[in-house]
Amino acid sequence: MLKVSDLTVRAGGRTILDRVSFTLEEGLVYVLLGENGSGKTTLMRALTSGIAGYSGSIRWNGCELSGMSGKQREAFHSLLPQNPPAVAVSVTSLLSLYDGGPGELDRLGLASLAEMRVSALSGGERQLVYLALMLSQKAQLCCLDEAQSSLDARHRRIVDEEIRAISDSGRMVLASFHDIAHGLELADRILVLSGGKLVFSGTADLFISQEIPQRFFSLEPVHFTDGEGRDHLAFI
Repeated sequence: MLKVSDLTVRAGGRTILDRVSFTLEEGLVYVLLGENGSGKTTLMRALTSGIAGYSGSIRWNGCELSGMSGKQREAFHSLLPQNPPAVAVSVTSLLSLYDGGPGELDRLGLASLAEMRVSALSGGERQLVYLALMLSQKAQLCCLDEAQSSLDARHRRIVDEEIRAISDSGRMVLASFHDIAHGLELADRILVLSGGKLVFSGTADLFISQEIPQRFFSLEPVHFTDGEGRDHLAFI
């Protein structure tokens, strides 16, 4: 279990996260929503040791993040950023950091990229390669920051399946989305940030019944049926 208490991050004279508190449990997918500038990326960076100067508490199974060793942190967290670094090493060399290799590449349909340099890949290919790296790391908390932003529909579906597989294995997933409807399809629980504050934590049903889309996104939920008779939810 991850317990975040009064997490506050300040930079450049402004408060980016303001006393944010929540709990994540193993085996669940948490979807993080919020408009641009709400603090989503900062929150993920704080949870994955990307920010040193925070106040409050981030505890995993009773152990404070700031007191963990490097080995403990590798076991605890991993981050797939929206724009993964274009490092000048081969895909195979990158995955070898955590003993990853052909298995992870095959799962994501990336075997043909094994010997290419990461710096030569497209943005979408890099996102998938870094997802393979995350899978090989097997951390307990997997954070994905807009990790599908450069992917086509087929590869977004693959990432969705991997997100669910991670949670089904008993680990925690925190994934941010711009597409609210897509996020709700994946979510076991939803977290909403607005102006650096956590303004909602709960299920998709509560997200709709408490009018969170209208209050914080100026969007109306609309139900519709596709040509095959399946029900869908959109926001306009």
